[in-house]
Amino acid sequence: MHAVASAMGADLGCPTPAAALAECGRIAPLFAGLSHDRLDREDAVPWPCRDPGHPGEAKLYRDRFATADGRAHLAAAPYLPPGEHPDDDYPLILVTGRRWAHYNSGSMTRRGANLALDPVDFLDLHPGDAHRYAVRDGEPVTLESRHGQARLIARVGEQTAPGQVFCSFHFPASGVNRLTSHHADTVTSCPEYKVTAVRVVAA
Repeated sequence: MHAVASAMGADLGCPTPAAALAECGRIAPLFAGLSHDRLDREDAVPWPCRDPGHPGEAKLYRDRFATADGRAHLAAAPYLPPGEHPDDDYPLILVTGRRWAHYNSGSMTRRGANLALDPVDFLDLHPGDAHRYAVRDGEPVTLESRHGQARLIARVGEQTAPGQVFCSFHFPASGVNRLTSHHADTVTSCPEYKVTAVRVVAA
């Protein structure tokens, strides 16, 4: 990042990570007790750590919360049903997420040795659902929603519950992101990646 800033004519003033952490300590008191030298000596220091002689705070809010009265303020959020439900046409619920060998879109992890650990996008489904829809382990399948379709390799096993299927979003070419709906969380606007009604079609 420092090299990019320099190429654009900006001087960040922090040529090393150690210098950047030292600046954080000068600006934000919560980091004042941290330094690269100390981390090298002690391996790990919990924060907030306001002084080089302080061990840091492994637990926050032991005595009081960061509120005016020191008490926790809890509020119940109203339940909002998902935007989609399974039905006769789309009887399964798709949950998308991460696989252990990749990160998010896989734009970095698919370029290196991680790809050998997890080379293709699988659709995990329960043996009962695989039998119901004539899907065999290791065979290509088409996954369809009301919004699009994706091509995946079936992986039959007990890791998913009956009625649910799982796949990642690390492989853009498979088309998984075309499956999800426009429904989103009302506060964060995060799409419903975990609740999409789908059907699986064997090759």
